[in-house]
Amino acid sequence: KIQLSAAAPFPSPTFCVGRIPSPVGRESPMAASNGYPVTTKASQSSPPHRFKGRTVAIVNDLAIEEQWYLYQKARQLREAVAAGKDLTPFRLRNPEAAVYTIFMEDSTRTKESFRNAAEFHGMKVNVFDAKTSSFQKNETITDTIKMLCGYSIGQSTFVIRSKIEGVCTWLDEAITQYCSTRGFPRASFVNAGDGRHEHPSQEMLDEFSFLEQKGWDRSSIHLALLGDLFHGRTVHSKVDGLKLYGRVDVDLIAPSELALPQHYEDRMLAAGFNVRKFASIAEYLEQPKVASIWYFTRLQLERMGDKVLDKSAQLRQAVTMQREFIDKLPKDTKFFHPLPRDARHPTLPFWLDNTELNGWDRQSQNGYFTRIVMLGMLGGLFGDDFEELTGDIKIAGGSPTRLVQRQQSVQDESVDPSKFDFVQEVTPEDGARDNRSAEAGLMPIQKGIVIEGLAEGQSVEQIWALMHMVRGILGLHGVGGQGVLRPQDKPEHASGFISVPDFDLSTWGRQPLKKLAAMAPGSTLKEFADGQVRKEFRFLLPPRIYNFREISCKNEACVSHPGNGQREVETYFIRLPASAPSGSPSKESSSTRFACKYCETPHNFWEIWDYKKYYNPRDY
Repeated sequence: KIQLSAAAPFPSPTFCVGRIPSPVGRESPMAASNGYPVTTKASQSSPPHRFKGRTVAIVNDLAIEEQWYLYQKARQLREAVAAGKDLTPFRLRNPEAAVYTIFMEDSTRTKESFRNAAEFHGMKVNVFDAKTSSFQKNETITDTIKMLCGYSIGQSTFVIRSKIEGVCTWLDEAITQYCSTRGFPRASFVNAGDGRHEHPSQEMLDEFSFLEQKGWDRSSIHLALLGDLFHGRTVHSKVDGLKLYGRVDVDLIAPSELALPQHYEDRMLAAGFNVRKFASIAEYLEQPKVASIWYFTRLQLERMGDKVLDKSAQLRQAVTMQREFIDKLPKDTKFFHPLPRDARHPTLPFWLDNTELNGWDRQSQNGYFTRIVMLGMLGGLFGDDFEELTGDIKIAGGSPTRLVQRQQSVQDESVDPSKFDFVQEVTPEDGARDNRSAEAGLMPIQKGIVIEGLAEGQSVEQIWALMHMVRGILGLHGVGGQGVLRPQDKPEHASGFISVPDFDLSTWGRQPLKKLAAMAPGSTLKEFADGQVRKEFRFLLPPRIYNFREISCKNEACVSHPGNGQREVETYFIRLPASAPSGSPSKESSSTRFACKYCETPHNFWEIWDYKKYYNPRDY
């Protein structure tokens, strides 16, 4: 099943876009027989609330001006607290609204700041104990959340930390439909950190802290990121969070073993960031252009292999602040850290605590204020003054704000297939015959089909694997031939072909053709009658690939990976932009790259398929 797009051929869906739920209804004061508010169609005169029921699974789930609104509202709150003003306008005051904190990894600051933020609003707070829950009985998180949604008359908000990546994106998709069919208020999900993926609420308190330090100047930022950039999800969220600024200069300070994953660096470059890399603080301070905002991260040695652990002392030394470095820092430099620090080997030593360099204490407190505002936005309290607080803001790099609705299914009637089709029927050449079979020494097809150009340019083993998979998925068993053709003048352009005599293409319809396009973009299918080509189809690379048992995300931490036991989640890939980022060291063009819908891990086209289900190399 392939998602149709309203874009032009070879579309380039924006990577890591925010998702705005399609408003299907609003809560009515009337109560249904099940005790929950009746959901009725929203009228044009009463549009749905901008934020209520939204999910923040990734930074981009809030558009840039919506992030700016959150920061402005948190600024108002913090100023009201400092001035001793009445805080009633900032409180949701809905005792039937529930907040569940579900932490499957240890946490102090994130969990407690969200708990206290919910209590500030007067919400019903439920601290969910994952260690004594039905998770220990192998219940899926989807089943658990479905149950919890029914335990409150008001809206439920779930703050979730998990080692499994993409959990909140999946739950927002699955539970939204569940709540709609059951008449429950739409639930919100907040990602409190999922594996090595993202930590959006941490990123928002970080950016709030940076803005305070910069006097709320959004024209530019020069930031040093240092420590464990490989595992640090707070750093990964900055790829999108820093787009708030007009110009972004990022200095990455980490040994190669702890370097930022390449696909995050590629995304920084694609966003127009100026990126420099250094192996240590000492090396960084040898050059003149030093940032005044430093963001340290803890070395997550518990996630590293033995080879890296053997070098732990050397790695720590490279990213630990030393007394002799202080005189080389610019005036008004501030250090930030998401915390906690490793008390045994802190990269920010304790002798810095009482210096002017300490920005992390206020940063930590800012988590309380930004999370009060986030819960108020998702609960429907804040948003009426959105235009007033955001105004006409500029977007980093001049790109437009990306507000897109949830991915629509292929059955959605609002999608017009005529506007984009990756299965293109072309006019065959007059008198064209089956040359491929003849080239391979086989009897040319008089009636039937030939699929040619399969996996052109790939290895011979890859070509054979694809041919076996195409036959298996499309049911092209029985008679016929297949083989690999190598042009004498360009042997590196080897490709596969499949011939199936006496096959009636009219029995297929469009769906098998779409499947073939998903498996073998760049290939061609020809239907023969009386030895001549009667119909010809060419297949383009689709924008999305999903609903195949033969695809899987290769990130073992992904919620869609079979090893994580979340049986309801189907693998889903979205194609990345068609051009590689300017200045990117990646050699592979992103035109054939896809990202997992849930964990956003990039794959090349050939990586997403599990060919071994159909092909044993010993058969070759």
